[in-house]
Amino acid sequence: MLNLVIVEDESNIRECLVHLFPWDSLGIHVAAAFSNGQDAFHYLSAEHADILLTDIRLPNISGLDLIRMLRENKNPIEVVILTGYKHFDYARQAIRYKVHDFLLKPIKYEELTAAMLRIKDLLENTDDPSVDSAGEADNTYHQKLIAMAKEYVENHLCDASLENTAVYVHLSPGYFSKLFHKITQSTFSDYLTRCRMERAAQLLNDVKFKTYEISLMVGYDNPKNFTRAFKQYFKVTPREYRNCISGDREKS
Repeated sequence: MLNLVIVEDESNIRECLVHLFPWDSLGIHVAAAFSNGQDAFHYLSAEHADILLTDIRLPNISGLDLIRMLRENKNPIEVVILTGYKHFDYARQAIRYKVHDFLLKPIKYEELTAAMLRIKDLLENTDDPSVDSAGEADNTYHQKLIAMAKEYVENHLCDASLENTAVYVHLSPGYFSKLFHKITQSTFSDYLTRCRMERAAQLLNDVKFKTYEISLMVGYDNPKNFTRAFKQYFKVTPREYRNCISGDREKS
């Protein structure tokens, strides 16, 4: 688990970040949370943390001052800035202090998830020479997400959907749909149909399963819809497919 420190002066936002965001599922542990930069600096001067998520506008010292002080102390912690103030000067200073990401309020779940996964992938592959740029790290974590999504679909054909698969990989359905197409060059719908049809064909080899049972097993509540989809995919009905298999077995 990677250790995360959160610095946010608005208590409601801080509490939501600490308690409602699914950090554990990302392999991240919230080690501490503070309402001001000074307390955070004292903590990070004594304790190790891998990631800092901080607002810019803070009491006592600003988020940028906090980052500057950490860098002056040679603290290599990865930093994500979270702010409601969109201004080029902030971004320019953030780049100078080697900030990993710069996110705007209101917080978008998928953007925060993506930022954290990029950092996690970067830290876990620090010694891997094949990962030597932010672009390659982005590509690696995207491919891992899609691999996770495919595994989920294959194990949940009876109820898989774009929405619940996106939730499984912690992305919004819209973002996940675009990402899936970008990585696989296929729509999620086409992939799901292909998985269902190929599994159905395998099940049709076993005569103990009736067609309506196979229909339910691959996610079709209505056997007629299943038959229609199967014929569209294989150009034959499930019955014709099974009869063809039986005929081939008899000939052999």
